[in-house]
Amino acid sequence: MRNLLVAAIAAFLAIPLSAAPADAGAIKDYAVRALAKCPDQKVTVERVDKDGPIGFIPYVVTQTSSDSTCGRQTTLLYSPLSQQVVIGTVIELPQDTRNAEVRVAERAMEMLKTPMTAAVSKFPLPDRLRAASIIKQTEYGPFAYHGFIDAAERFLIVGSRGSLLMPPSKTLLDALQLQNGVRRGNPKAKAQIIELSDFECPSCRRAHLEIEPIIEKHLSKVDYVRLDLPLFEHHEWAVPAAMAARAIAKVAPKEYWKFADWVYKNQEEIGKRKSFDDVIREYCQDRELNWPAVEKIYRSTAERNALMDQVSRAFDNGINSTPTYIVNGQIMGFGPHGSYTVKAIKDALGIK
Repeated sequence: MRNLLVAAIAAFLAIPLSAAPADAGAIKDYAVRALAKCPDQKVTVERVDKDGPIGFIPYVVTQTSSDSTCGRQTTLLYSPLSQQVVIGTVIELPQDTRNAEVRVAERAMEMLKTPMTAAVSKFPLPDRLRAASIIKQTEYGPFAYHGFIDAAERFLIVGSRGSLLMPPSKTLLDALQLQNGVRRGNPKAKAQIIELSDFECPSCRRAHLEIEPIIEKHLSKVDYVRLDLPLFEHHEWAVPAAMAARAIAKVAPKEYWKFADWVYKNQEEIGKRKSFDDVIREYCQDRELNWPAVEKIYRSTAERNALMDQVSRAFDNGINSTPTYIVNGQIMGFGPHGSYTVKAIKDALGIK
């Protein structure tokens, strides 16, 4: 889906002449807060005058950075009627008599080169947008990407939806459903840090080994939440590891962070094993954890579906690389060195 999310900003967007644009400063401020923060970033927001979704004023948002792995060019759609803001990619659909589901699926298959199905809600959102789900089958079951169809059914909009009247951080955190993550520290702390990571990701290992000692030392100062984001199309045992972690969190909650530490420290050795099933069974037996109880959750279809939904929610909000941190509501990647994000975490904790 990464190709779909960063696909060409093709086909843009007209707005009735009677609609008044929002204050340019408010639009830019929203965009800056919604995008992942980059070192030495510069963000420009320019209005576009091309054909596209009815009822929206289109802008191209360009973010550059001294970090070559950070930065983005994307589309921001603003509705003067509802104050709705959608940030993402706008894709023109085939224009013929077939229903929207067929045309959305066809367009997605063209871009992703894999069989897809689509479903479009019958119930409209503000500005007559309708929610669309684009579904593909994986070895772990169905996986859904989400977007919106405009009122004329001419465009598929893939991205996050919020309101100019609401901080994008609140919209993001509501969408991610933090109650499904594993939490530690002080829930009343002023600093909140959310980690989205993949147990098989080498960059996540490096980030964990650097950031974990900082968090462990300052638990009283931080509300820390970890969400699994296994990049299942790239990492062979990322989903099984996430399933194991979720099972341990339910059966033996105090063991969860020990398991996370162990996986990252032994990542290279785990990768040499033929089966993660053997890894997690031996891990539990060696530590006298209740393996039958862990296994039941580890193999649960419902639990796996919940995990895949968690990944989908992150993708919907433009989080499709690991590790990603959200520091007091601001998305941040880790980059090639991590120093920028580590400093942001220390600043949030009030330490040097």
